[in-house]
Amino acid sequence: MARRSADSSRRLLTLDRIDRVRVQVGLRASPDDPAHVQFLLDLPVPEAVADDRAPFDEQLVLAALQPVLYSGAGAPRHYSLDRHMWHTSWGASPRALEVGLLVTTGARSTANDSGTSEGVARAFRDLMQFAGQPQPTPTSRDAAVLRARRGAATAFAIDSDVLSLSTEEHHAAENTWTIGLRSTAGEEYEVDVGYVDGYAGSVRVRHRQRIEVPDSIGSE
Repeated sequence: MARRSADSSRRLLTLDRIDRVRVQVGLRASPDDPAHVQFLLDLPVPEAVADDRAPFDEQLVLAALQPVLYSGAGAPRHYSLDRHMWHTSWGASPRALEVGLLVTTGARSTANDSGTSEGVARAFRDLMQFAGQPQPTPTSRDAAVLRARRGAATAFAIDSDVLSLSTEEHHAAENTWTIGLRSTAGEEYEVDVGYVDGYAGSVRVRHRQRIEVPDSIGSE
């Protein structure tokens, strides 16, 4: 039986245009250590931008992120990088580009984290500008808690169902929320929602030291 020829006028499989970009930047003390802080950006790319003469593509994302390697340092830091693109043929199916960057900052310190944090904020701000600055809208408490739970789950590969709310703080003037979460295993996470210019799709997640619960069974 002759194989049915494909209709060249219909391109079903395509990844030509990016509708959404998701960036994750993590900081770790050494290549063998897990990240202790993660920065997340979930950003829609309007069609007008995606179809412009200078398309929003992965090279633009990488160029925006490259200065992060030098933040707070005179030479580029060691890093690992991964990327992939995906979309589905059903439902709300954006063509999404996902980029993950892990940067080795050396001994964990407030100075190291602060310098790199500022570099990430600048990179995210550039990407928001390139994609068409999203309109700032107030983030409700429920939306902030949901973002925080999802952000922590994504950043540290945990089930959001094991996270409970421990603290919350609203900075209305900046449209930001600081949400404290605690896992059933005693792990603590501090999540800043609206990390860059109050945009809810920008999130910073810090992993706090594990809380040790003493076992008093059998003690007098």
